Amino acid sequence: MGSENGKIHKLETVRSEVPGSAQNAAHDQTSGAMEAQRDMSKVAMIVSLLAVLLLVIFFFGMNRNIAGLTDEVKSLGALREDVSSLDQRMVQLQADIPVRMKRMIAHDMVNEMAMKAAYLADVLDSEAQQDAMRSVLKELQAVRVELEQ
Repeated sequence: MGSENGKIHKLETVRSEVPGSAQNAAHDQTSGAMEAQRDMSKVAMIVSLLAVLLLVIFFFGMNRNIAGLTDEVKSLGALREDVSSLDQRMVQLQADIPVRMKRMIAHDMVNEMAMKAAYLADVLDSEAQQDAMRSVLKELQAVRVELEQ
């Protein structure tokens, strides 16, 4: 080619088909295949290293999770003991409820009787009856004190 406007263009020589060109083509193909194999071996090496890295990460992650689960299982044992002690306390409280209820009912009845006795001690005309009601009131107050304990 010529030079146009002071620019020189150079053409590279193109291999023409000569009798040895089949060998050159075969050699080019094998060298290309070898380069591809080298490139693929590098890729395979990188992929395998990444796989090993991921396995290590997963292993340590699972190890930490298992350690956390072990701690939680141990705390569940302590929790079971707490629940059993609370269950025993509830059984005891439920057994004591009828006794407490009886005491509360008796206390209320004694209070009611003491109020009625105090009213009768003020209302009755006879001094002997008033004294009798006051003595009943003192006895009821003594019973109330015993029930409060």
